[in-house]
Amino acid sequence: MNISLQRKILEKTYDAVCTISKMGKSKVDGETTLQKVIVAQNQPCALSNSSNPSAKQGQVSAEVSNTVKLFIAPELKILPGSKVEVTQYGRTYELEASGLAFLYPTHQEINLIETGKA
Repeated sequence: MNISLQRKILEKTYDAVCTISKMGKSKVDGETTLQKVIVAQNQPCALSNSSNPSAKQGQVSAEVSNTVKLFIAPELKILPGSKVEVTQYGRTYELEASGLAFLYPTHQEINLIETGKA
């Protein structure tokens, strides 16, 4: 089994790029604060729909929730709760890593949640 070749073939299907960030501690003037830390930027990836979007009516507007799956390089460490901004076909999605990554020799799969106002 040629894993390197399999990975190259799989990565040819990637039709999006993403930026991954997480919250990290930073000291400024002796005070510890939380700041957004970029883990990876312009990383090739792919999205797949895991569930149909659902909406529920809130007090002011409808809230939309959708689960998608991210396919990305296996060497990246993407923790639950990380923010993932994916640009695909001219649209940008703001997502959040909702669980642990499923790791394979050629890629990893991570469930992401998209939430927003309708």
